[in-house]
Amino acid sequence: MKSNKKIDINADIGEYLNEDALRNETLLIQHITSASIACGGHAGDQRSMSNMIDQCIRNNVLYGPHPSYPDKKGFGRRNLTISDESLVQSIEEQISEFMDIAKEYHAEPTHVKFHGQLYNDCFNDADLSELCLRALGIACPDLALMCQPNSQISHIAQRSGVNVIHEAFIDRKYQATGALTTRINRDAVISSKEDQARQALSIVFKGKVMTKNSKHIQIKADTLCIHGDNPDSISVAIQTRKILEENGCQIIAYEF
Repeated sequence: MKSNKKIDINADIGEYLNEDALRNETLLIQHITSASIACGGHAGDQRSMSNMIDQCIRNNVLYGPHPSYPDKKGFGRRNLTISDESLVQSIEEQISEFMDIAKEYHAEPTHVKFHGQLYNDCFNDADLSELCLRALGIACPDLALMCQPNSQISHIAQRSGVNVIHEAFIDRKYQATGALTTRINRDAVISSKEDQARQALSIVFKGKVMTKNSKHIQIKADTLCIHGDNPDSISVAIQTRKILEENGCQIIAYEF
């Protein structure tokens, strides 16, 4: 089947805590085209950042920092009370440490993506989005921003001249607003590989996604996310690539 469709496939990595998880992430990198690497807020340290950057470069995978609320205990997925000043400082420190490590390699980072609850909060919160973009302007002004379409942070970033890479999820349920269903809901994550494949096809070829209340909404995506902390992430990535390519979609790293 011929098609002019193309899509990037990304994963959040550098979140491993043991050798099995490290092995899984290392193999996953071979099946994606871009990656966001945890940089200390919710997971990761200097060693894991260096390791994952090296693996991405070896596999011709674009990469960038993946900052979050400073919340390793909650893996960055909890609501966190933090002052504006402390949050900006934390984001700057996470990214600056990552960028310093990246200088040791010949391929530079190309994007930044927020993690977990901070990513979700930037969907509706314009003030928080402004704050986060201010931190990025200081720590990594030349990087593109990977974020959800129809989000406050996307609108503000584009008005500010920031390159934006719109991201969609094949394994998450959506709200009617286009926001992700929060993980505190039991049905927030799509576990069936058949349903994940169906959602990937709908996003890429129809520009639509089914919401939690069984309505379709429009969604524009430049990249699809595979969660690296999912033990089945490798098979999910392989299946996603296979079904998209069988339907004529080219899997290729995002372009500006």
